[in-house]
Order: sequence, then structure tokens, then C-alpha cells
Amino acid sequence: MKQFKKLAAPLLAAALLMGTAACGGGGATSSSGTSSPDSSSPSADAVTFTVTADVTGDRAPYVERFAQLVEEKTEGRYTASIIAAGSLGTGSDMAQMLQMGTLDVLMSDDMTMDGVLDGALGFAWLPGLVADYEEADAYYNNGWIADKVAEIMAENGLIRISSFCNGFRQVGNIVRPVTEMSDLAGLKIRTPSVESVVEFYEKCGALPVMISGSEVLNALQTGTVDGLDNAVFNYTNQGITDVITHITELNYCYSGGCFIAGSPFWDKLSDEDKAIFAECAQLASDEFTTFFREKTESMTQEGLESGQWTVDQPSDDMKAAMQEISEEIWEESREKYGDEIMDVIISGEYRTLSES
Repeated sequence: MKQFKKLAAPLLAAALLMGTAACGGGGATSSSGTSSPDSSSPSADAVTFTVTADVTGDRAPYVERFAQLVEEKTEGRYTASIIAAGSLGTGSDMAQMLQMGTLDVLMSDDMTMDGVLDGALGFAWLPGLVADYEEADAYYNNGWIADKVAEIMAENGLIRISSFCNGFRQVGNIVRPVTEMSDLAGLKIRTPSVESVVEFYEKCGALPVMISGSEVLNALQTGTVDGLDNAVFNYTNQGITDVITHITELNYCYSGGCFIAGSPFWDKLSDEDKAIFAECAQLASDEFTTFFREKTESMTQEGLESGQWTVDQPSDDMKAAMQEISEEIWEESREKYGDEIMDVIISGEYRTLSES
């Protein structure tokens, strides 16, 4: 297993962390600079821990909820210094901070962490692993996939202490409804720089275009791309809710997220406190999952009812073709992820292991 690559510590982020928690790494007492979710003053001997989210937007309230739960359940023994979401740099920066102990807890999606673990987690969202939320909860969020992701993270000093929904990736476009493979052929689709996602669209006959998410709106308006691959939940952040005209619920790829503690902080906790932190992280994650799915449903319906977009399903023939493509990608992934992981996926054993 490739180990986490050390990156140069961002000096600005380090200075910010020093300003928010005078002595970080889980061993600090609270100070006047601490931001607490409770209006009451923390105990004089309360341990301050730092926590943030990797991106601005809808995750921030659930970081606050997590901090509130920890303070309540530890009866004030731990209090949080909440750092503004997305203010500490890239996912790489924050992963390094977790490992080094200059950041204690992070709310992030798994794909972001994969970017700093040499792609070692990518097996988790290979196409065709789960088809709906029921399977996602059984096999990913509470099953073998999450367990394996957590194992790899732990090898790199990142302790995965919860699991939340980061949604199914769908295809939205401004050209035509997509219900057959032939409808995808030739469409220029913006995708993230995720190998299996890019390969999936190539095998479907589309033309993947890897550009930044912040460039999608302009790319759609100028014809650089015809559509995009993303969760509908993220359309608001990308400013494209009044631009996209057709959505197809491919449900070909699902990914999750989690609260992550850095090993330097986590290793200082007692077993009892580890259990409390994990319980609070999962409670906040469950609430975020409910919000994520309800928002996705409401956005989809509002766009449909207003006439902004059509919402289509792939035909049975298209579903069968996508499954064949998924299985091709599974076989091609052996070299990257190894037989130990891919044998479990290709045999379908990840389903039965999730039930044990």
C-alpha cells in the first residue's frame, strides 16, 4: 500500500490554526480564542480540539452539530475550536494537518481524501457497485466498502470515524434526453479527474472533459461542454440549476464521506472518549445524510415541476450495457487495487461480507 505523501505545511494555515487553538493536537486547554457551539463558557480544564470541513456550503452546520454533541456528551470535557470551512487550503493540506496533529478532525468526502492517498480508495466508487440508497447504505456506508476505506485511511494516519452520503453521480446536459447508449455518444461531458469515471464515459461513447467544477457554468454557456457528471445536490454550488435541461438518473457511481480524526489526536483519547467522538460523528453524519437526500429529491422535483429539466431513467438495454462496462472496468482495475480487493468485488462477496 502506498503511504501518504508528505507535503510542505502551508504557513498561512498553520498560523490560522495557532490563532484558533493556542495548543492543538488534542492536549490543549480552552482559551479565549476558542469558538464553542455552546454559549456557556467551557470548563477551565476543558480540552480544545480543532474541527473544520473541506468545502464551504452545506457541510458547515453539521461540523457545528458534531462539536455541540461532543461537548454535550463529554459534559464539557472537550470543546471545539470550529475553523471556517474551506479556509485551510486544499484537501491535501488538511490531510497533512490531520496526520501532523495541527488539525484534529475534518469533515470531508472520500474522493477528496483519495486525491492525497495515491488513488488507493478509488475501488470504493467503481461503477456498478451499488444501485440505490438501500444498497449504498448496506454495502458502502455500513458495510465492507466503508470498512476497507477506513483500513486504508488508518494506515496513513487518518481515522475514519463515521460515514455519510455523498450521493450518486448522474448525467445532466443541455442537448437531449439520455435514455439509450446512443444518446450519450458524442456528448462532451465534464467529469472529475477520477480514472474510473473518465473511463466509464469513454466506454459509453461520450467525450469526457476534465475541467474544474468552478468552470462548468461558463463551459456550458460557451459550448465547451454539453453536460456534466455530478450529484444533483451540487448543482446549486455550481450555479447551473437554471441551465441544465435534461437529467438522467444513471445511479452508476456512488461515493460517501466521513468525519476523520488525525492519529496524533485520536491516539491521545481514552477508549471511552473515542467511542463518544465516533458516536457524535455518526449522529451528525446521519443528519447530514437525511438532509442531502431530501435536498436532492426536492431539487429534482422542483426542476421537473417548473419545466426546467426532464428527469429520465436509462432503458433496460442501457442498464445492461452499463453493467457490462462496469464489469470491464472491474477487471481492468486488478493491477491498480490488487486481487485481494478486486476478487471480493468481482465475485460479489462485498455484499455478503457487508451482511456479516
